[in-house]
Amino acid sequence: MIQSIIVQENGKAKNITSAQFLDIKNKTFAWLDIENPTNEDFEFLRKNFSLHPLASDPIFESRLRPKIIDFQQHLLLVFHESIQEQKELSFPRVIFFIGKDFLITVHNRSLPSIDTMKELVNNSPNVMKKGSSFLVYEILDRIVDNYFPILDKLDDELDDLENKMFLDGEKGTLKKVFSLKRKILEIKRKISPSREVLSNLSRHESKIIDKNALIYFRDIYDHTIRISETIDIYRDLLTSILDIHISLQSNKLNEVMKVLTVIATIMMPLTLVTWFYGMNVIFPEVEFLKTDSYFFILFLMLIVSGMLIMYFRKKKWL
Repeated sequence: MIQSIIVQENGKAKNITSAQFLDIKNKTFAWLDIENPTNEDFEFLRKNFSLHPLASDPIFESRLRPKIIDFQQHLLLVFHESIQEQKELSFPRVIFFIGKDFLITVHNRSLPSIDTMKELVNNSPNVMKKGSSFLVYEILDRIVDNYFPILDKLDDELDDLENKMFLDGEKGTLKKVFSLKRKILEIKRKISPSREVLSNLSRHESKIIDKNALIYFRDIYDHTIRISETIDIYRDLLTSILDIHISLQSNKLNEVMKVLTVIATIMMPLTLVTWFYGMNVIFPEVEFLKTDSYFFILFLMLIVSGMLIMYFRKKKWL
């Protein structure tokens, strides 16, 4: 539904109704914000704006790649905002229809960038005077800036993961690694095409985009490059953490196998001694010692075990 139709009147931002908009259409610049679009909203846009038929289709598409299309009379711009909700990371889309005297924003949920922009327009109505290009810049700047707190949180999680990885008995490391890897790939999947969009927008020659705004779009483009490079660093770091984790687990397994091998090696001669003296044969030393033969065999086993342990220590196997 149409959340707001904002126009500038007597130096102030004013929120008007759809009926009031019909009276001033094409007379002043207007920003229409639509949340959870319906068929009625689509019909309103079709009747009152010269939108290209292909430009209206993305309104109801659930998955859209960031893109920009020039339809001569207006531009279609698709972007994604990053929102951290507890432990979940979501990327709701926002669609811009950019005209010379209008801006239409369409999204399926409340977005921080749109909400803060409405507050800015109410507090500083002169923003509306600059037209659609600068209004789009202000919104996109907030959308891109919302990625940085998420990157800071990812950085803290990576540092915490590195520290906990070397603690004995730390469980769930592998699960955390793949969870972070999934988040990083999701951000990479959104920011890479967004960077291309902003690159095209900053060099775009169109009668819709104010040439004075191109340098501002270039500034946002630089931010996306920084985000993309940071994501690449995090991805490489996560790969290193995974390699170190696998190496540590392999070393632990080798230590366990070494201990078990030493125990098995010590038990082999002891088994031989017990087997040898366990035969149904009377040995001279057993006949000589009689009742003390048990302690003789036990002492012999201790001597053999001690010699093996000393040998292993000398070889630094223990």
